[in-house]
Amino acid sequence: MENLANYYIDVSYEQAEDLLRLEDQDGAFLIRPSHRVPGTFALSIRYRNKFFHHRIKVFHGRFVCEGFTEKTFSSMDELVKHFRQPNQGLAHPLTKSVFPPTPIPTEEDESNYENSLKTLLKEIANRSIPSLGYSNEHTKLMQTYFDKEVLDDLNDIKTNNSGRCTKFEELLALLSKQLNSEIDHFNGYLDTMAQITTRIAQPAPDSLDFLYRIRPDNDDSPMELTVDAVVNKLSSCRQLLQNVNDQFFKLLKADVDADNPSSSGSNSGDSAMITDHTSSNESDDIHPARTSDDDHDPATRQSPDADEPREVRLPNRSYKVIVLSEKRKTTEAAIKIDFSKRQLEILLSSEEGTVISKTLPSEIYRVIKDPEDFQKLKLIFGKGKFSRRHIFRFPDARSAQQFFSGVESLKDPDTSEHSDKINIFVGTWNMGGKRPPDDIQSWPLCHGQGIKLNKKADIAFDIYAFGTQEGSSIPESEWVDKLKNSLYQITNLDYSTVQVNSLWGIRIVILCRPEVAFRITDVKSAQVRTGAGGTLGNKGGVAVSFRLDDTNFCFINSHLAARVEEKKRRQDNVQAIARNLCLGDLNPNITDVTHQFHHIFWFGDLNYRLEMAVPEANNGISCRNFAKLFQVDQLHQEKLNGSVFTDWRERELKFPPTYRLVVGKDDAYDCFKRRPGGRNAINTPSWCDRILWKSYPSLAMECISYGSVHDILTSDHLPVFGLYQTDVNSNRLVDIMKKLNYNPHKMPAYIAILNAHAAIRSVKRYVAHFTLEFVSSCLEDPVESAPNTSGWQINSITSQIPHSSIPSNQIHLCPLWESSDLPNRMKAKYPFDEYLERQSLLVSLKTSDNGEYLGACHVPLTTFMTHESKSYVASLTLYGEEIGKLEISGYITR
Repeated sequence: MENLANYYIDVSYEQAEDLLRLEDQDGAFLIRPSHRVPGTFALSIRYRNKFFHHRIKVFHGRFVCEGFTEKTFSSMDELVKHFRQPNQGLAHPLTKSVFPPTPIPTEEDESNYENSLKTLLKEIANRSIPSLGYSNEHTKLMQTYFDKEVLDDLNDIKTNNSGRCTKFEELLALLSKQLNSEIDHFNGYLDTMAQITTRIAQPAPDSLDFLYRIRPDNDDSPMELTVDAVVNKLSSCRQLLQNVNDQFFKLLKADVDADNPSSSGSNSGDSAMITDHTSSNESDDIHPARTSDDDHDPATRQSPDADEPREVRLPNRSYKVIVLSEKRKTTEAAIKIDFSKRQLEILLSSEEGTVISKTLPSEIYRVIKDPEDFQKLKLIFGKGKFSRRHIFRFPDARSAQQFFSGVESLKDPDTSEHSDKINIFVGTWNMGGKRPPDDIQSWPLCHGQGIKLNKKADIAFDIYAFGTQEGSSIPESEWVDKLKNSLYQITNLDYSTVQVNSLWGIRIVILCRPEVAFRITDVKSAQVRTGAGGTLGNKGGVAVSFRLDDTNFCFINSHLAARVEEKKRRQDNVQAIARNLCLGDLNPNITDVTHQFHHIFWFGDLNYRLEMAVPEANNGISCRNFAKLFQVDQLHQEKLNGSVFTDWRERELKFPPTYRLVVGKDDAYDCFKRRPGGRNAINTPSWCDRILWKSYPSLAMECISYGSVHDILTSDHLPVFGLYQTDVNSNRLVDIMKKLNYNPHKMPAYIAILNAHAAIRSVKRYVAHFTLEFVSSCLEDPVESAPNTSGWQINSITSQIPHSSIPSNQIHLCPLWESSDLPNRMKAKYPFDEYLERQSLLVSLKTSDNGEYLGACHVPLTTFMTHESKSYVASLTLYGEEIGKLEISGYITR
C-alpha cells in the first residue's frame, strides 16, 4: 500500500486540497488516510477547481468506495484502475496521480512565525549554525552534532528502537555546563537567606529542615553532568526558592499582625435604611447608598479568591426615580431594595400623600431594559390580565443597572424567571504584537466612531467577549486582570471569568456579571490551526461555548489568511474552523458548529480587503462615503455570492476602515508594507476587523452599537466593539412542569411536515435520493424522513426555482419529498404555545445511500403554529457556504 505513488501518509483534508491545487488538471487525485474515520481511506479528486472526497472502506479484505457499493476491489490498484475509466460515477475519471513533492510546499504567509520556521528549516538543511552571540566552542559543538552525530541518533532510534537521543542529550549537557555552575552559586545565596530567616524567627532547631531536605548533600565527589542532573537541580532550586520566599513572607506577616492586632478583623458598616414616610416632602431624603473613594480604586482592591466561596452581604439601596405612564404623566417616586428582608419598597407620591408598596421578589414577573435609553427599566408585576406594569426612569444608567442587578440577585434561581433579554459586549482587536496602553476603557464602553453608545451609558453589560489577535506580547493572566480592572473602574463590579482560550497570539476571554455567573453551565472551548496548511497557530480560530439558562451561546475569534488576493484561502480557513471545532452536542454527521447554537458570534481579524485603488479609498474615507466603500468590500461580496458566512448578519459599517493605520494616529493610513525579500505590498485601507452574528430564527438579536475605538493607537489596527441585546430561553416553564409532575401525554402536540422541496447548487457526486433529518430540543430524538420519491436534474435553460434566490444555471438537483416521505407526528415535549413559539427545527440534508451530511438550515416553529399549513424558505449551508435552498411546509396539531 505504501508503495503507491498516489498514497501519502498523514495528509489532512486541507493538505490534500493544497496538493491537488498545484495540479492544473481535471481528474488529478491522491489517496490518503481518513482522519475522521480511523481505519478507512479517502480518495481526493480535483475537478473544475473544486475538490471531491470519497471515503474508501475495507470489508473482509476488499476495498469499497462509499456511494459505489455495488462493486468491491481486491486491491487499491484495482480500484484506481476501475475509476480511471469514464462514466463510473465520479465527477471526473481519475487521470494524474499526485506524488507529493519533498518537502511538502507550504503557503507563503506574512507571519514572523512562518518566516522563522522557513529560516530554521533552511539552516538545518544546509547544516550551518549561525553565530548568534554564542561562543566559538558552543558553535563548534552544535555544528559537529548536525554534521555527524545526528545520524548516530537517527540510526539508534531506527535500529535499536531507542527512546532517547543520546548524542543530543550529551550536546545539551555540554551546553548547560555554565548554567550548572550558576545554579550552584545561586543555591549558595539561597542557603544564606534560609539561615538568616531561621535565626530571626528563632524556631525549634529542626523546624526549617524541610528547606534543606530537597537539596543534595554537599560532598566533594564530582557529579556526572547529564541533562537529567541539570533538570533535577533546576527543580530543586525552584522548590528551595519558593520555600524561602514563603517562609520569609510568613515571618514579616507575623510581625505586622503583632503590631496591628485589629488588622485581621473586619469592620462592618450599617446598611443604608429608609424609614416610612407619610408626606411626599420627606421622600427627598432618600439617596442612593454611597461608598468611599477607596472602594473604587483598583489599586487598593484585592481580587477575591475564586476557589473560596464568600458570603456577600449587600447594603440596602435606595433610588429617586421618575415613574412614566402611558399617558406621558410623570410622578416622582423612591425605590428601596431591602436585602435583609428580601423585598422591594416603592414610595409613590400622589395627591393623597405617599403610598408605600412592599413587593416580594417572587411577585416581579420580569424586568426589561430599554435598548435605546439605559436609564429606563420596565417592571412587570404578576402575569396575564392581572399584571401591573411600571416604567421607571433612573437619574443615570449606572443606577438603573445597579437596581437591575439587585432585583436579579433577590430572585430564587430555582423558581423565578430571569429577564429574557441580556446585553452582550463583543470586541475584537489585532494588537500587532505590541503591549496595550494603560487605559483601554473606551473599548468596553463602546466609545469612538460609528454607531456608539452615549457616554452616559456606562452600564455593566451581562457578558463581555474580548477577542484579540497577535496578542502574545502580554501574558494571558495579566491580560485577564487588566480587563477585569477596567470593568471594575467602569461598573464597580468584580466580573467572573467564564473561560479563556488561547492559540499562539489568538485569544478569547469571556467575562460575566456576578449575578449571571450561576446561570451559566456546560462551558466548553476548542481551537483550530489553519496556518501553513493547518500546522501553525498564527492563523486559525479559538472558540468558547456555554449554556445560559436554556440558551446555547458560542463565540469564535479567528485570524484568517492575509493579503487581498487570498479570498479563497480565507474561505478555506472559515470552512476548516467550522468543520473542526468540536463544540455542541450534535453528531457532526447531522450538522456543523454553525447550526448548533441559539446565538453564535464570529469575530476577529478576518482580513477581508477593499478591492479599490488607494487614492479612491482615501477619498471615500475623507468624504465618509462608507456606503461606496462597502460595495467593494470582499466580505460583503463573498456573502452575496453565498461563498462564506451565508445568513450571518452584521450591522451597517459607519466607521472608517480599521487597517492599516500609522501607529499612534487614528486618521492616517500606512498603505505600503515591506515584505520579506525587499518587496513592498500595497495595502488599501480596509475593514479587516469585523463582528458577525447568527441566531435561531425564533430568537431575536439586536445590534445596539457597532464601531471602532479612536484613542487606542498602539497597533496598526483599531479595536472594534459591538453591543448586542439578545433573547434568552428561560427554563422556568419547563421547571414548573417538572415540579408539578405534568404529564405531556394528556394533551400532546404533534409537528407534521407536509412537503419539502430543495434546490441544490452542486454535490460532490451525482446522487438521486436524499433524506431530511429533523432535530430540536423540543423533540425527544432526531427524526429522519424517507428518501425523496421524486426529483430531477435541471439545466441552464430551466426557469428559476420558485421561492429560490439561486439562479437556475447554478442549480444541479431538485429533490422533492411528498407527505408520505415525511414525518407527520413528531411529538413535542411540551404542548404550550409559550414554549413552542421559541423553538426551531434543525433540518439536515443527507445522502440516502451513506448518510453523508450536505448542509442544514433552521425552521422556526412559529411558522407552523397556524390553523393552515404554511411554508418556510431557508438557505441550506455547509460550513458557512450556501449549497442550496429548502422550502418546507407543515403545521402543529393537538
